[in-house]
Amino acid sequence: MQILQFITYYLLSLIYLLIPSKAFVEGVVGQPASFLPSRAQSQTDKTISSLIYRGLFRYDNFGTLIPDLAEKWEISNEGLVYTIKIKDGQYWSDEAKITADDLIYTSYKIQNLSGVATDKIDALTVRYTLPNKFSPFLSLLTVGVMQNGSDEDYAGLYTASSGPFRVASVKKKGELIKRVILLDLSGKSIQEIVFRFYPNTEELTTAAKLGEINAFLLDEKDHLSDGTVQKDFKLYQYPIQSVYYALFFNLRSEAYKDLAYREKLAKSLNVFEDIKGFGIPVQGAISRNFYTGDKYKSPVFDDVAVIDLLGKEVVIDIPDSPFLAEIASRIKDDWQTRTGASVKLIKHASDEIRSKVIEGRSFDVLLFGQEVGRDPDRYVNWHSTQAEAPGLNLSGFNNVRADRALEEGRKELDPDIRKTHYDEFQRIVNDQVPAIFLHHPYMNYYVNQKVKGLGDKYTFTPADRFLDFNNWYF
Repeated sequence: MQILQFITYYLLSLIYLLIPSKAFVEGVVGQPASFLPSRAQSQTDKTISSLIYRGLFRYDNFGTLIPDLAEKWEISNEGLVYTIKIKDGQYWSDEAKITADDLIYTSYKIQNLSGVATDKIDALTVRYTLPNKFSPFLSLLTVGVMQNGSDEDYAGLYTASSGPFRVASVKKKGELIKRVILLDLSGKSIQEIVFRFYPNTEELTTAAKLGEINAFLLDEKDHLSDGTVQKDFKLYQYPIQSVYYALFFNLRSEAYKDLAYREKLAKSLNVFEDIKGFGIPVQGAISRNFYTGDKYKSPVFDDVAVIDLLGKEVVIDIPDSPFLAEIASRIKDDWQTRTGASVKLIKHASDEIRSKVIEGRSFDVLLFGQEVGRDPDRYVNWHSTQAEAPGLNLSGFNNVRADRALEEGRKELDPDIRKTHYDEFQRIVNDQVPAIFLHHPYMNYYVNQKVKGLGDKYTFTPADRFLDFNNWYF
């Protein structure tokens, strides 16, 4: 690490100690590994990375793609070439200027940008040449831009940053990191975010009870039973729309090749009731998006239909998770009550469900979650070429017209024409019922009642809980 960067962080640490500002303290289970965009893996590391790094583009509070470091851009050669100029006068926290060299370095280091050729046009402009047309390309450039050489010069959790916050201090006890302090001097009501790290959920909730932290996340709200904590903390349930859960029918299985059978199962499942308290309903194959077709926003549940599946057995494989077990139990009761079918649930440890059930495609019905991007491109999830592992087309869905719509959708730049292709894709999925879409799970965010200003926002990932941090105050 450069000497100047050491001095910068040292001065920031002194500022942190001298400024009479109240810090927002969030408790986290686990240990941080790296905040570099090329290395961040855990949700906490990705969250901190999003606070200290800026991308060429970003998503606003409403989920709209807008420029960040980018000043202007041009798309040419029928969508194969993107020429992007960054704003002049943008600097890293070590006072070095952000330049085209940083963009090229980032493209080299980020896996999603591998295969994209980069050429430096001038000190602020880079030309990206794609091997094939890929209309979601700009969405890939929301990744944090890295300083040239930062991965090789990596020294602990200190890195030169470009975002509103920077790492001001890292406190350790032996080899364990106890807290990371982020500082922003731009005039926010709250200028410091402190992440305190705990070994398990029990110590995390104890810290909340003792007043050590202002906020914390829980995967499942049932973990929190302490009345004192519940009284002092308000629960904000934000849906994570990058993840959706569904019941995937294995179309390779003889029984589930029958469309009429799949339709009966779909019509007899009250999805709204079965997911209540766990998330918001998934609106079809492209959910809660500009491209979501109005016809496909609601499940096909038919409350008055008489569906007789007596003598049929439905076997559902699920990950061994308490909240998925509860949803699966509701689904079981729903189907058995409404159809007379016998429903069996089989729980699997995480390693087993991936290696045996998913990779081996060894299931009839699978309750599972998938991650998607903000762009409507669903090629990797539903194209027929992705039907075998490691592809993500779990159902083995195979439809020529759907394939063509997905292929054309990821090549087309005009949003209205893209919408036409994705309308066709959604129509076919809706008609063929390869899956029953369930819910986007809630992020259970407990925040001390003293913290005000949190509002509604489009939360695509857990990091989006900080989208309106400028408005928070004590």
